[in-house]
Amino acid sequence: MQLSHRTVLIAAFCLVSASSLGAQTIVDPSGHWQGELQAPGMSIAFEVDFARSANGGYAGAVSIPSQKLKGLPLTRISLDGRTIAFEARADQPLTGTLSDDGKSISGDFLMMGSSVPFMMTRSGESRLEAPPKSARITSALEGEWHATLEAEGMPLRLVLTLANHADGSATGRVVYLDEGGLEIPLTVAQNGASVKLDFVVIAGASFAGTLNSAATELAGTYTQNERTAPLTFRRAAAGARQ
Repeated sequence: MQLSHRTVLIAAFCLVSASSLGAQTIVDPSGHWQGELQAPGMSIAFEVDFARSANGGYAGAVSIPSQKLKGLPLTRISLDGRTIAFEARADQPLTGTLSDDGKSISGDFLMMGSSVPFMMTRSGESRLEAPPKSARITSALEGEWHATLEAEGMPLRLVLTLANHADGSATGRVVYLDEGGLEIPLTVAQNGASVKLDFVVIAGASFAGTLNSAATELAGTYTQNERTAPLTFRRAAAGARQ
């Protein structure tokens, strides 16, 4: 069978910086932005949220309603003058410049050697949500796990990370190594050996599996809407990375 997952992820583009504007005053991009990407033969509407982070930088997320993506984390954000740099995946750069009044951003999106224009306008306060948290999991489930998902006949290498925290919560994420390092936050529910992962930013995407007695494999089924595929995560050896 073939999954539509790759198409969804390709639509989840990223924005990165262009040439420096030197000593220009930095404009604060915090807020909610609505934009449109003028792809060949079609327009793609998207939304971006920026907010100041505790370390003085910025956190952000991108949403693409037509692709049922909401709150995909931006993995890099930087400002140089009025040039804005932010990305969800490293292989699909988009260069933007903030207007003098800080109310719009325009530029060009580059993917696979082709460039298309985009425009964004600020439309209110940031709607950025905190990363999702789950109930505490067992220590046997914590750690880094590797898997390969077959999507549209192509293998996608995944790195799953699950961790407990001092406040009694657990968090998870999956990194798609072959999709520009795309990061998908997860919620995790564990009932004994049974484990359920919800890919919260991708509507209809989840994984249900069983942890083996040695806690070395998590085997089950990946589901995206009505399509399914077998998927097995294997615990990573110390220092290992696919």
